[in-house]
Amino acid sequence: MKAIKITLSVITVFFAGLGLLKVLSFDISNPVMLTSLATLLLLRSIEYKNNRDKSGFLLTIITALFVYSVVIYNVFIG
Repeated sequence: MKAIKITLSVITVFFAGLGLLKVLSFDISNPVMLTSLATLLLLRSIEYKNNRDKSGFLLTIITALFVYSVVIYNVFIG
């Protein structure tokens, strides 16, 4: 689980940097960055659930679902 979290964090930072430096179009880098961020939040929510922290679990799962909905809106509707 730790290796997956590190990989997702590196992907998030890498694509954020590519988008900010205009190396890659922001229309491409933004959905990839936000998807990896939301997946990272889902992994964190699983950790909260295993630690029986209900409020942390609910907060991170709601945040992850919101980020996924933003990605879907930006890619398919916007």
